[in-house]
Amino acid sequence: MATFDHRVLRAWRLQSGMKPEQVCVQADMSFSYLRALEAGAHRNPSVGLLTRLAAAYGRDVRELFTDDPAPAGTR
Repeated sequence: MATFDHRVLRAWRLQSGMKPEQVCVQADMSFSYLRALEAGAHRNPSVGLLTRLAAAYGRDVRELFTDDPAPAGTR
């Protein structure tokens, strides 16, 4: 089963050089929610939101998922 990998989302932002506020405007989301997603605090964000985030970075939303069966806290 594929699960959302918050580490990929954070890596995209750092690689892009975009400020979190810029991402939030482009993805139509709050700053606090982006921070929580990047920190792994929300494990089941909507596909719609992840699709908007992927579009903001010019990436494919499927890259945000992993087949790793280990819970995020045990990696």
